[in-house]
Amino acid sequence: MTSESERHVESVQSALRLLTCFESDSGLRLADLHERTGLTRSRIIRLAGTLASEGFLTHDAESSRYFLGPNLFRAGSLLSRRYTDISEAVRPALRALVAATGYTALFSILNGTARLILSKEEPEDALRYTVPEGTSRVIHAGASGRVMLAFGGGELREKVYRKAALDGAARKELEARLEEIRTREYDRSRSELTAHAFAVAVPVLAESGDLFGVLTVAGPEAIYSEETGQAAVALLREQARLVPADALMKLQPHKNTSRH
Repeated sequence: MTSESERHVESVQSALRLLTCFESDSGLRLADLHERTGLTRSRIIRLAGTLASEGFLTHDAESSRYFLGPNLFRAGSLLSRRYTDISEAVRPALRALVAATGYTALFSILNGTARLILSKEEPEDALRYTVPEGTSRVIHAGASGRVMLAFGGGELREKVYRKAALDGAARKELEARLEEIRTREYDRSRSELTAHAFAVAVPVLAESGDLFGVLTVAGPEAIYSEETGQAAVALLREQARLVPADALMKLQPHKNTSRH
């Protein structure tokens, strides 16, 4: 029998897909929304019109672009203190990683079946990997995502598999890699989600074993080597232990129950 948490209203899901496909405030055209969501143009127009009427989107007729609306700012402001407190609490660890490695350091949390980059710190050097805070990424690919998926629990993995339509050989291959990640407690990727970039990631766990988030260092692939990758793993683990995960998880309305 389907639980309430697994019941979905398709039109609401489609509307939320429109809202979550934005990565900046530069606006998106109808063709962009179609490409990012896979929804038909006629459906996008109907959904976008409804969202605009409620203040969650705006439409600029001159540029034919859709923008996120003021009601999202209002909703975000209600969460500002909670996530600002978490973000600032992990920032010392990110700064320490940048100082020790010269790479960009990121902290990500689970957001439904996606990964949300909550905090980042970048080196001052011109050659660096950059990504905005608030960026959303899939969790069935990339080092950071796979670490989150590996330690996020079986229920999360099943939801991700269904959403990404992963089955057969592709699912078995991913599950085998996730098992390796749980054993070694880190993952690395090169030119995967971002061309010519690398990432090394470790989980940040509470004493209970629940997943709190993921710490990552990332940079241009040209400056990566196996030696620096292993050194990054050690530094990430050290900083992950220093993050007060148990205290910070109390700021969240729910915990990411892992139990691997």
